Amino acid sequence: MYTYVISSPFVEHPVVDIAQFDAHEFDIFVFEDNQPTNFINKGQFNRELYCKCLLHKLFTLPKSKIKPFIQYQCEKLKEPVVWLNKLEKLIDSNRELFTSKEHIIKFEKALVVIELIREIMEQKTHKPSVNYNFEDLKQKVKQYNTYEEKLTCLMEAKTEYLQNKPKLIDVNEIPFDEKITLELELLKSKQRLSKKSIPIDNQEITSPKSPTKNTKSPTEINRTSVGLFQFNCQTNVFVDVFFQLTKEITVDGKPLLNAGFNELAQFLTDYFIDKNGNRLSLNTVKTILNTSRPEKRPSSEKRINLRIKNISN
Repeated sequence: MYTYVISSPFVEHPVVDIAQFDAHEFDIFVFEDNQPTNFINKGQFNRELYCKCLLHKLFTLPKSKIKPFIQYQCEKLKEPVVWLNKLEKLIDSNRELFTSKEHIIKFEKALVVIELIREIMEQKTHKPSVNYNFEDLKQKVKQYNTYEEKLTCLMEAKTEYLQNKPKLIDVNEIPFDEKITLELELLKSKQRLSKKSIPIDNQEITSPKSPTKNTKSPTEINRTSVGLFQFNCQTNVFVDVFFQLTKEITVDGKPLLNAGFNELAQFLTDYFIDKNGNRLSLNTVKTILNTSRPEKRPSSEKRINLRIKNISN
């Protein structure tokens, strides 16, 4: 298998001379007899022997140890990304050596690990290390008193994030910039409602003839202040309307309402309360919007059927 290996032009090549030192589990050393243990041949480092021993070490390790092996090598290097590129070239150049199922699996695993480690290293090199914590941002916004200051703070945070957007984003989390967009919409809704409600509230307080003076309950006042909208039907009936808009009614093959699944569910829970004045459960809303859960949506008798299936421009 290792009679002939196509070498890769490694610049750095950490090895251990087993004639003088004990080797670590992940160290590269000469495994053949009649070969110089220090990799030096006629005063020069034997790069072909190094490549052969590197491949031998890589493909005799258990699959679970391939990642720690490559990480161990990178820790010894001045320019690990360069070494990873050369390792990738070495593996790719010697594909025909690895014909067994076990070797092919290790071959693919090594390439995946190389790409992952290289991407992480390049990200650390080219992008500042910033922890984008949305809860911290919300606390910062609360410290400002005016609408303009809060708006500026959110917009600056969103711009900074987009300029330094990380390559790796947790698919299970709502992206940082989308959370800010939702917060901006909430802030703007509060501002619009406050402009509408202040003259009305003042009139009710100051006018002795007002028949509606002090008729609002504290609960109703609180709902208005946070920009929530109340619907007066079953939750699944209301949410199903949005399901129809995003899944069933189309315009030239596109949804009438183009909204992501997670974003739409978050929007509904952020801005609406049910007929009893309770906040909606995010999991409940997601279940109703899930195309594979038709039993959670209303029956044909109770459904608000928008009827139109396709609208042409």
